[in-house]
Order: sequence, then C-alpha cells, then structure tokens
Amino acid sequence: MYRTAVMMVSTAVLSLAAPAADEEWFGERIPGSGARPGVPDCGMSAAKVFDAPIAGLRRIGTLAVPKSSDLPVSSNASIGFEGLDRGLFEPEPTYDMLAADGIKWARVQTMWSRCEKRKGVYDFTVLDGVVENLAKRGIRPWFSVTFGNTLYMTNCYTGAAVGCVPTLYGPECRAAWCSYVRELARRYRGKVTHWEIWNEPTIKNFWRPGNPNPEQYLELVKLTGGVIRGEIPDAKIGGTSAAPALNGWERRFFEIGGAKAIDFFCGHAYGCVPERLRHHQKIADASTDDYVAVLRDMRAFIDSKGGRHVELWQGESGFPSWFPESHWLYPKGVCKEGWQSQANQAKWMLRRYVTDRRAGIARSSFYQTADISRHYSMSMTTQKHPAEHGILDGWTYRPKMSYFAFGNYNALLATASCDASVRVSLSSASGVGAPAVATAFRAADGSALFVYYAAFDFSYSYTGKCYSARTDAAVSVPSGLAPARPVLVDMLRGGVYELPAPSMAGGEAVFSGLPLVDYPLVLADRSAVALADGR
Repeated sequence: MYRTAVMMVSTAVLSLAAPAADEEWFGERIPGSGARPGVPDCGMSAAKVFDAPIAGLRRIGTLAVPKSSDLPVSSNASIGFEGLDRGLFEPEPTYDMLAADGIKWARVQTMWSRCEKRKGVYDFTVLDGVVENLAKRGIRPWFSVTFGNTLYMTNCYTGAAVGCVPTLYGPECRAAWCSYVRELARRYRGKVTHWEIWNEPTIKNFWRPGNPNPEQYLELVKLTGGVIRGEIPDAKIGGTSAAPALNGWERRFFEIGGAKAIDFFCGHAYGCVPERLRHHQKIADASTDDYVAVLRDMRAFIDSKGGRHVELWQGESGFPSWFPESHWLYPKGVCKEGWQSQANQAKWMLRRYVTDRRAGIARSSFYQTADISRHYSMSMTTQKHPAEHGILDGWTYRPKMSYFAFGNYNALLATASCDASVRVSLSSASGVGAPAVATAFRAADGSALFVYYAAFDFSYSYTGKCYSARTDAAVSVPSGLAPARPVLVDMLRGGVYELPAPSMAGGEAVFSGLPLVDYPLVLADRSAVALADGR
C-alpha cells in the first residue's frame, strides 16, 4: 500500500516538474543510467529468505513509514541535497518523495556562484526555493557553507569555483565572502540552525589553491562562524573533514584549538564495509579498523582538546547502486559488465546508520538524494559518468531500494538511540562466518529494540560469492526487556513478522530459529511497530 502511494506521488511530481535553466558552467547532461535493465540484482540473495515461509514466523503486514512532518527534530538521519551549484540533479521532483519517506534533515550547499552573479547583487531565488520547499514539508535544511565565486577569483576550474577558498584569494574576495555569508545568516535566521563550514577541506579537490592546511581551515571557520554568529548568536557551527576518523590533519585542527570554534564535527565515510574504515585509511595509534572502536578513540581525543561539547556527525556517507569502471572500488578484471546492485546500496545504508549510532554519532547524512545526471566537475577533474549514489534514479526520479530502506529506518530507528549497556548476543548453529552485530536501541519512549545482523562484506556478491541467509540464529536478551508480543522487522523490505515466545535461561530470553542476513533485522514488541494498513 505504502509503495503504491509513493509511486503515485512520484508520477504526479514528474509530470509537473520542468528542468531548471542551465548556468553556463553546468556540465553536459548524461543520457541515462549506467545500470543494465534486466540484470538480476546480485545483492538480493540473503533477502530472499523472507520470500519462503520460515517456521514460526507469520507475516502480519508492512512497516508504516511516517511523513517528515510527523517526526521530531531529534531524528538522526539526513539526506544529501548537494550539488545544485552545478545543477547535478533537479530538486523539484524530489521534495514530495523525501517528505513521504520520513526524512527529517537535508544537507544543502549554499551555492555562492548562483546567488551572486554581479558583484554585490544577490539573487537567492534558487536557494530560497530549496529551503522553503524542504521546510514546508517538515524537512530541516542544514547548510554546508562552501565554495567560491569567479567574480572574485581567477583560474578556477569551473564557473562554480568548486573548492576555491575565499580566504586564499586576497582582501576583496575575503570581504565579499563575509558579505555573502552575512546575507545568508540574515536571510535564513530562524530557518537554518546548523552551519557546516566548507566541504572536505582535507583533500586537494576541495581546497584550492595550494594544499590542505588545518591552520588555514581554522581561520576560515573562525571568520565564517563569527559572521554567522554575529547575526544568529545561537547558531550551531560545524567543522568537517573528508575522513571518517582522525588522521594527522584532523588531529592538528583540534590541537590548535579547533574545538573552541565549533559545535559539531562532520566526518565522511565511504567504502565497502560500514563497520570498518576504508581499506586504505590509516589511523594514528590505532591497532584496529573497527569503526566503533576508532570513533570511541576519536571521541576521547576531541574531549581531551576541550571538545566535550562537540557533537560528532557523519556529514556525508554513501554507497552507489552502480559503479563506473573508473571507480576506486571497481574490481578490475572481475566484473566486465560493471557493478550494479540496488540491494547492496540499501543494505549498506542501513548498516551505516546502525553503525553510526553504535559509534555515538549524533546525526548521519547519506549521499545523496538523486543520481548525478550531468558531467560532474570538482576543482581539478571532471567525471563524465560518476557512480550513481542517489536514493532516487537521476533520470526518472523513481525510488530505488535504498529509498524504501531509508523509510523503514525512519519509521523505527531514526528517533532511537543505541544502548550499549544492554547485553545482546547472537549465535548461529552453522556459524556466522562474519563479525556478528547484536545491539540494543531505545525508542523515544524507552522501549527496547534489538538489532542484529551478520556484517559480511557483501561486495563479494558482485563476483558471484553470495551470502545465503540462515534460519538457525538465536538472539538472547535480558528477560526483563524481552518483548511480550515479539515481532521481527525486515528493515530492507519492511515486512513485519510475528515470533513465537522465547525460551528462558539464566535470566535471558532466547529467541531461536530466526533468520540471519547481511543487513539489520529488528526484534521488537508489537506495540512499538506501526503497520501500513493501520492495524
């Protein structure tokens, strides 16, 4: 029922939306998706366990997904709404889709290049449209205050001055930047509460000219944050990095006083396995690549540098449903037709959000709303067909599996928090063969939600080495927190299943004969789960 309604909304919006007028620096349009229609989705093997009857489980309905306006601002999930400075997708077809999916927050870039095309003359038509359309649907925009303007800069790779840092282009540019930021703060006071300064200042593609420099970045944060707070004293100012954890640049930023200038700090996480750091990521003084452990160390380090007040955010993270052959994760010599799997993208998203909550991250943003449907230019390079990261198809604006998985997360876990003090164990008679994740969440009313899965590297499914789900798993929880009317929720496709009563042993309730898949399932009380048919 819910999926049919969403498709009706999508079709209606598409019939009304018209492409925005191109700016001269917009990239050439890409004819269509790189994904091949008719190719079976290699990531669906584990999920298909729910297509056949499982002993003891009876499907009673589908998870109901709330609208964005129905969720509180404490909701911890965000979507990427970046790239409109280069027209990388059309925003109009997306607003109702995002609202119907329960998405509460959206990361929006401030696109100086589109708002000031004549020196000192501001036209906020495009940015106003984004902020107002999101807000009236109950979605909270948060700003990434970033990128330059060729009116004040020379030798920029694109007309959007991507990655060009205003404090590095002389006094006139610096003053113009301050004037623009002041206008932003005045205009969106009361509408935007969180202001992240810049995008990925730790890599050359977004820090020009010169090389990434934490001292220069802190100067930019202090300057920009000071202008914003001059107009909005209670504004929340954010710092950011391209890394998901601490490297030398990030450590230096906090060692020189970065924590005093910010209220939240955004890392960016990509890669194949959400529970681990990127395979090439090197963390100083860390002997493990376990994401939760590394983030625990990061929290302690920032606290030691005067940053106990600084929230940790995942400002950008993602996994595509289709890879071009040039992508850094593409397995050359293995997949001749290219990687494609909507299921793997959706599973990665669910695991990312759960892992971030386990790691103490306050809010996470998934990159991105819709696939990039133009040539994509940064500060030095152009990708003619970038990886397809959207939860919406960038050509049809129809939802992918990740869209539905996002709605399921918003329905059950986006307003919950991880409670690591509760002991939850997961076992399988046939052996898991991958790190087992089993943890407790607390819903807003304090009730317990138990999340579990096998943390397989599902990228092996692209090479034909698929994980087949088991149905012999057992989850043990404290008997005092065990659901009285237990149900199991399939977070990928939203199915809700009745469970038999657990057995009791040693103060624990043991739920046996459960399916075990490579994405989160949730064990909950029936009272905590709303069904789409209203029952």
